[in-house]
Amino acid sequence: MAKTNRSKPASPWRSLPAVLVFVVILTSGIVIFLAAASNLPALGTFEDHVKHQLSQKLRRKLAAQKAVVKELTEARQSHAVPAPADLQGATKESAAIQQNAKPVPANGTNRIEYKKHEGQSCQGYANGDSETRTLSYSKEACALNEECLSIECSSGSEADCTLRGSTRLVAYPQSDCYEQVEIKPDGTVLSARVHPAYEGLLQHYAFQPVRTQGGEYVNIILVRSPPGGSEIALYEKYKNDILFMGISSYNDYPLGSEFVGTFPGFLHMMREPEKAFPKHVKTILMSQSDFSLPEFPQRDYSVPKKYDFTYSASDCDVDVDGQGWCGWSKNWTFVRKALDVMCSPEFNLRGVLVATKNKANTRAYSLPASCKGKMIQTTYLARQEDYFNYLKNSRFALLPQVHDASPRVSTQALSADVPILMNYHIMGGWKYVNDKTGEFFHDMSDFKESLRKILKNSEIPDRYEPQKWVREHYGNERSGKRLFDFVRKHFSDRVKFPKGTRLLLT
Repeated sequence: MAKTNRSKPASPWRSLPAVLVFVVILTSGIVIFLAAASNLPALGTFEDHVKHQLSQKLRRKLAAQKAVVKELTEARQSHAVPAPADLQGATKESAAIQQNAKPVPANGTNRIEYKKHEGQSCQGYANGDSETRTLSYSKEACALNEECLSIECSSGSEADCTLRGSTRLVAYPQSDCYEQVEIKPDGTVLSARVHPAYEGLLQHYAFQPVRTQGGEYVNIILVRSPPGGSEIALYEKYKNDILFMGISSYNDYPLGSEFVGTFPGFLHMMREPEKAFPKHVKTILMSQSDFSLPEFPQRDYSVPKKYDFTYSASDCDVDVDGQGWCGWSKNWTFVRKALDVMCSPEFNLRGVLVATKNKANTRAYSLPASCKGKMIQTTYLARQEDYFNYLKNSRFALLPQVHDASPRVSTQALSADVPILMNYHIMGGWKYVNDKTGEFFHDMSDFKESLRKILKNSEIPDRYEPQKWVREHYGNERSGKRLFDFVRKHFSDRVKFPKGTRLLLT
């Protein structure tokens, strides 16, 4: 039989090295993958991760640039050497940007540019950032700083610039200010800096400024009274450059006048504004008295009040015993009738009648005979603290007027934790009266009833809570936010707010 050649079966140990190599490679891959995965951002934070990486990159660039600028400044001070080539290039680049060569897009179709004001300083560092940069890098940093509105550089230089939080210009030959402006597609310029004519317009009584919570003017003017001929001419001249809005602050204005439809927006005091304003006018129920509230401690019911009530008049017609404009606007004819009731044996009240004497303190409004010895009459109180002293020591404040659009004494009384007795027919201020703040009366027919009610309730601890209520609904923080939201909703195409703006104050 022929011999058959058979190969020996391969040993399983011969493939062991390959298996070990494969296991090592696989294990290493898993370790690397897990290490990398631990550094990956979660899906929900990916955008933040990218922003963080870009911000870090920019910070490194800015830090490097700062070092170059510092070295350059020191060298110039000691050797007066020229700017290095890279900074000369930055200067050329900045000049190109200034000449609108490469405008930076903003808000989709708008673009950001910088307007140069030679020999002008723009005050205040942006968010405390005093770091020195080139103009080119300052523009990048300004885009990341919420408070940045402008950039200031040494005069004629673009190598030592700082971010600024204001656009108000101050003459200073050693500096140049680069104001940040936003250009709309139609060429309209939106700047946080107010129009050059703005402060001059405020010299006219009818025109009132609007400020941010930081005190910066905003390019809005409120028209608080019927404008005269010269003021109308100024409005016509600047109405496309400045947003003019009306505000109810003077008697019945704007009712019964042409001005109900003049301005694109109105801060009013009406119960039914739709019956007064045309549809193109944007309106908001808001008065001057809605804003700044004085600070008072909460009422201490263990301390008795010195007076029963206060009434604030105006002294312009004391010499004719209230038969002029002031008496009409403060409803003095009604007050004289009401005083006869309050001084009667049933009530026998003690009151303070502010500004019912002339400034010379030689004449006073005449009072009913029943009030003899029961009323304190004062001249106009130049120090508001003197008025507040009478107010906070009274059981209630009397507001009998009708033709008053924004009675500041109403919210002042509520702030002092003093309830108010108010004429239901008042033009403005009616919104402050409710079960927690005081009482209404309509005329002499129900005056006694309302008087009894407020006298009784004012002595019940916490029956009225005027201070708590007014602080919860009004004041700069709440009213300023409402006005800001109103302007932003209806007029964002007309006004550019300083960065960081959250309140608009009157």
